[in-house]
Amino acid sequence: MAPFFRIASIAAAALLSVPLIQASAIPAPVLTPQSSNPGLAKDEHFGILEKRGGIITSCKVPGTIALTFDDGPYMYTNHLLDTLKERGVKATFFVNGHNVGDIYQYDWVVKRAYREGHQIASHTWAHADLATLSYDQINTQMVQLDNALKSIIGVRPVYMRPPYGNLNSAATEYLNDHGYKIVKWRVDTNDWAHPNDVDQSFDAYKHAGGPGFIALQHDTYESTVNDLVPRAIDYAKSRGWDIVTVGECLGVSQDSWYRS
Repeated sequence: MAPFFRIASIAAAALLSVPLIQASAIPAPVLTPQSSNPGLAKDEHFGILEKRGGIITSCKVPGTIALTFDDGPYMYTNHLLDTLKERGVKATFFVNGHNVGDIYQYDWVVKRAYREGHQIASHTWAHADLATLSYDQINTQMVQLDNALKSIIGVRPVYMRPPYGNLNSAATEYLNDHGYKIVKWRVDTNDWAHPNDVDQSFDAYKHAGGPGFIALQHDTYESTVNDLVPRAIDYAKSRGWDIVTVGECLGVSQDSWYRS
């Protein structure tokens, strides 16, 4: 064989022997219940979103984690506040106006959470999928909850979490233009999917790989409040992690969590 062709053959064989990078090496996006739409997967990878649209998924302050709760307030939220107070932990509540419960029915719980130093953030008025709404409909969802919170705790939230984690370019543009900080998560307990199997929810913490994460759960499930949360707190504290609000884990002062 001529020297040129011998060299070419050796080079081709070397290329074929190099292992290909598998697509599974990039973690798939963690989607919440109704957001598990294959059509969203390409744009819902949180690492990509964080770079493109300013989506917050992780903490910036070393050694911290943030416990966050969606879909309340509800009948279990006050007991959750008891547990957080006993354990000396602050959390972030992404509240709805009208979802499982009604915010005016539980306004006293929201007032208590705010008074005790927890962060109150927006999850829209009626847990609407913002990616399916018009500009005016998005505006209604955000403003109606803002006004409710203004009447209850005297301030409007800066931080928000889109229901189902769903956004499109129009929703993202609206939120950015109106000064909202968009928060998703890095650890999803999926407690809604298996409320009778808290071990499975707790596995999300054990597989987190270290601090620096924002964790998602729901204060609308009794098993989350009574079992998952105490276990998560004990686990984090046993590892020396500080459990703080989203604002604190980002190093943002409390006066920047809200606007008048």
